[in-house]
Amino acid sequence: MNEKKILKKNVPVVRINKNLDSLASEVLFPEKVAKANEMLKKTGLPQLTK
Repeated sequence: MNEKKILKKNVPVVRINKNLDSLASEVLFPEKVAKANEMLKKTGLPQLTK
């Protein structure tokens, strides 16, 4: 499907920058990650029922 057909269907066109892949392995907020991990150790995950 080309871009003109997509624009006619009112679908947003999103282009992802490949430079963002370099940030995938980097922890941006280590303090918040540590706090979240600590909270998960204390309380655990909620039980899901089906």
